[in-house]
Amino acid sequence: MEFVEFSWLQDEPSLKEALKKTLGSSGQLIKRHFSSKEQNRPIQGKLSYRLPINYVNHMKINPQYVGPKVDIISEDDSFIVLHKPPGVHCHPLSYDDKDTMLNFLVSVGKWESLLINQDNYDRGLLYRLDFETSGVLVLAKTEKALRFVRDNFNTTMKRKFYWAIVEGEFDQDGLWTHHFKPTGLKGVKQKVLEWPGEDTQEASLAVMKISSNEGKSLVLVNLKTGIRHQIRAQLSYLGFPILGDELYGGRKAERLFLHALRYEFFETAEDPNAELFNIFFDLNGALQMSHDVLGRF
Repeated sequence: MEFVEFSWLQDEPSLKEALKKTLGSSGQLIKRHFSSKEQNRPIQGKLSYRLPINYVNHMKINPQYVGPKVDIISEDDSFIVLHKPPGVHCHPLSYDDKDTMLNFLVSVGKWESLLINQDNYDRGLLYRLDFETSGVLVLAKTEKALRFVRDNFNTTMKRKFYWAIVEGEFDQDGLWTHHFKPTGLKGVKQKVLEWPGEDTQEASLAVMKISSNEGKSLVLVNLKTGIRHQIRAQLSYLGFPILGDELYGGRKAERLFLHALRYEFFETAEDPNAELFNIFFDLNGALQMSHDVLGRF
C-alpha cells in the first residue's frame, strides 16, 4: 500500500477529529482506513503523518494505466465506445488500481466520462463486462446521457450480442430461460436452476451456432437480460461451457473466449476486434454470418 505525508498546523485531540475538520471525511470512510486505536491517536501540530493514498484520493482515478492496448472505437458529444481487451477490469475499486478501462481513459486525457457520477467508481459506464470478457464497452460523457440510459436501460438498450467459443458441435439453438442463484464466497459463481426458488433471479438468452471448426463451435448470443456471469453459467448448464472458462467447467485456454460483439441502443456500437478468435475461425466470415442472422434473431 502506498502512503502520502500529511501534517496539521495545530494540535488536534484525535486523528479522527483532524480528518473530519481538515478533509471533511465521513466517519464511515475514516473507519474503513484506520483502526480504532489510530483514530483516537492525538495529533501534534507540524509533525508529519503517513496517510494511505487510497484514503487521501478516495473516489479519484489513478492517471496511470498498466495493461494491454485499448482501442477507442468511436466517440461523440454524449458517448465514447471502447474495445475492452480480456484481462482488464472495467473500473477501479480504489485509487491504487491501475489496470482498468477508466485508468486508460485518464492516461489518454479522456476526462469527460470521469467527471460525472463522481460519487461512484463506475462513473459513466452504461454496463460492465467481466474481467475475462473482451468487447465493446460504452460510457456516457454527460450526466444527462448517463441518467437517461440507466433509467431507461431496458428500452434504450435494444439488443446485446456476444460471441462465445464452446467445445463440441453446438446443438442447443433457441431461446432459454433459467433461474440463477449466487453461490460460494461473495456469490462468486452462479447456480442455474430450472425452476424459481428462494433468492433466485430469472434470466433469458437466445443462442445460435454460427460455425464450427476443429471440434469447436462459435455461437452468437442475444443476451435478453444481463445478470452476473449469465452467459457463462447458462451455456455451461446447456452442456457447452465456454473455452477457457474453468470456473464453469471449460477447458483451460489462453483466455476465456467470450466477446461483447454488438450493443444496439441510440446508435449501434460494434466491436469486431476479437483477434484471438482467429485461432479457430475466420473473423470476417464469422462477422458476416452473424450479421446475416441479426434480423431474425
